[in-house]
Order: sequence, then structure tokens, then C-alpha cells
Amino acid sequence: MEIKEKITLDMLTKDSVSVLRQKFITLNGEDVQVGGNVRNDFTNCEDDRKILKEQLSEDYYNAVMAVWEV
Repeated sequence: MEIKEKITLDMLTKDSVSVLRQKFITLNGEDVQVGGNVRNDFTNCEDDRKILKEQLSEDYYNAVMAVWEV
């Protein structure tokens, strides 16, 4: 059984972002969430940018940076 992770960039503004992580398995052809939602909030600062770079794939990180870059 493969666990798939879904990441949602929620409430993305020029100042902050909330990253929602959910894990799913496929059971009888349907995706079923396992475990609870995990949400982390980040602000547009040097330290949080570094953490996001380490935790997110390049596509998600670039999406956040597209909004945060001025």
C-alpha cells in the first residue's frame, strides 16, 4: 500500500503562507485520508524561506517565491 502526500498552499499572500499536508492511501479504488491534517505557517522572512526550500519540492517552493518576490 502506497501512501501519497497531498500538499496545499493555503492562504498564500505576499507576507505569509500556510502549508497543509495530508496523507492518503487508495482503498477499493478511493483515496482515504490516513492521519490528521498537518498545517505549518510561514512568514516571508529569510529563516522561513530557508525552511520552505528544505521542506517543499521545487515546484511548490517556486510558487511561493513567485508571490513573495517583489
